[in-house]
Amino acid sequence: MKKLIYVLLLIAIGWLIKLSYDFYQVSQQLNDIQQSLHNSEQKNASLNDRLVAVQRQTDDPTQANVQKASPVQVNEPTVGLSPSVLIKQQLELVQFAIQQQQYIYALEHLTHINQSLDQYTLADAVKQSLHQAIAQDMQSIQQFIIAKNEQQERLITLIKQIDVSLMSELKRNQLSPTKNQPEHFWQKWLQIDIIAEQSPELTNRKFILKEVQFRVLLAQQLLMKGQSVEFQEMLNHAIQQLDQLPDASSQQLKQQLIQLKQKPLLPAPKLNSIAVLGQ
Repeated sequence: MKKLIYVLLLIAIGWLIKLSYDFYQVSQQLNDIQQSLHNSEQKNASLNDRLVAVQRQTDDPTQANVQKASPVQVNEPTVGLSPSVLIKQQLELVQFAIQQQQYIYALEHLTHINQSLDQYTLADAVKQSLHQAIAQDMQSIQQFIIAKNEQQERLITLIKQIDVSLMSELKRNQLSPTKNQPEHFWQKWLQIDIIAEQSPELTNRKFILKEVQFRVLLAQQLLMKGQSVEFQEMLNHAIQQLDQLPDASSQQLKQQLIQLKQKPLLPAPKLNSIAVLGQ
């Protein structure tokens, strides 16, 4: 009997050591994520400042002429390639920049392409259509940046609220079972017995909630990077972790994450100016 107690004690100590190591790793990763989020917020503020500058240049034609000194360059017409092919290549580069969230680069590049159209041998009607399409594309990108920043702020606010709830739950020691349906008095006693039998899972509740918190913060980082698919996958992992916990508070957190996951993210705008040159 004493040997069995010693074995169980060693197993418990080993498990506690493993948990301590896992908590240490999670805390280190959380610190890295918080630093990355701080850098992302600074980058977002810089992006807004540069967007305002580009909007002023777009509204002021005298400032737009100064764009000749811009570091963004458009390839000069190359022998063997038609002007429409060259322009389309530049526009496809802009579309790729939008997918990579390089919005300021995309706006500056579109401005330079728009100003350089006269050097290409194109029909006047095509040039006029391109000027109009590029102007519309620039306006769409600017509106998308504003809407995307507003949506990110709303989602991050929700994520922070969930994080606060997680912190509160990590400090709790008393739990209540889920209540999905009206119950008779004898069902309540039965349900309490069932919860008690699941005590091994409830013992690990704080560890599971800590992992959920870690995944929620990772989801926030992915959201800031514009990785919508990875963002929703990370929320799925957090939801699956909460499936292990039967108490009402954990299931309420799970519903909050589900609602967060179901909110549609804005798709990146597609350039109309590419369609002017054909597929």
